[in-house]
Amino acid sequence: MPGTPTRWKKRLGAYLEHLRTRAGRSTAEAGKLIGVAGPTISRYETGHVRPKRTSVEQLLKFYGATDDEAAEALALWDDAGTTTTRVRLPVDASNDLRSLVRAEREAELIRTLAPSIVPGLLQTEGYIRALNAAAHLFLHPAAKVDGYVTARLARQKILMSPAAPRLHVLMDEAAVRRVVGGPDVMREQLGHLLAMGARSNITIQVIPYAAGAYGTMSGPCLIINYPDPQDPPGVYLEYMAGGRWVENQVDLSRIISMFAEISAAALPSGASADLILDQLKQLEGHR
Repeated sequence: MPGTPTRWKKRLGAYLEHLRTRAGRSTAEAGKLIGVAGPTISRYETGHVRPKRTSVEQLLKFYGATDDEAAEALALWDDAGTTTTRVRLPVDASNDLRSLVRAEREAELIRTLAPSIVPGLLQTEGYIRALNAAAHLFLHPAAKVDGYVTARLARQKILMSPAAPRLHVLMDEAAVRRVVGGPDVMREQLGHLLAMGARSNITIQVIPYAAGAYGTMSGPCLIINYPDPQDPPGVYLEYMAGGRWVENQVDLSRIISMFAEISAAALPSGASADLILDQLKQLEGHR
């Protein structure tokens, strides 16, 4: 079974394909050299399979790569060995959701705008279950909720890994004030926000009611930036029944600019933590 392409394996594969094409060699010729079939070379080049280092070295000589090109290819080979935590999604998860999960695992920076609820990467289990219960008509049968809860919690593990991406959250004050799942669930959720916001790789800003209207206020979105500057950022828009990637570059630029404008209008992280703590204290008073 072919492996899962990653951004790093794709970059290695594209580089090897470039060198092979320039040298005028076919996949069949390359495969014969290292003792594999032509389609296996194609899987190397599409990023589905990471070849052995010795195979890469043989191919580089066969393609007439310079010393600098060989060094670049082997550096890409090292990067392609980066491992990520696998997130098991329910079988009916959309392709767009699956690609979002892959993008999160490869991200250097994740920016998310959450106009009405706590963003998924910072939700507690109780909060996730309460959201699923409220949206049962639009999401998935109750019997499948456990799968989605497990998947969402697994997605969050990237924030705790040694190579954790930076996360910048813009969250509406309504998401802090709305008591989702009851006081106990919300107290746990607010405490979790304070703990996560104290981490060096996470910035949480609350957009206060006093800021008035901002952006399009049409729904949540995520902006994914990758470690390689040659990889353009991706924007994922969430909506009632799923989500979709933004393909239009003009729209993508506008959304990134909108995020920057909203960030400037939002409370700084310290004042945001104070607002979250204030709501937590109010809920504590209702015990």
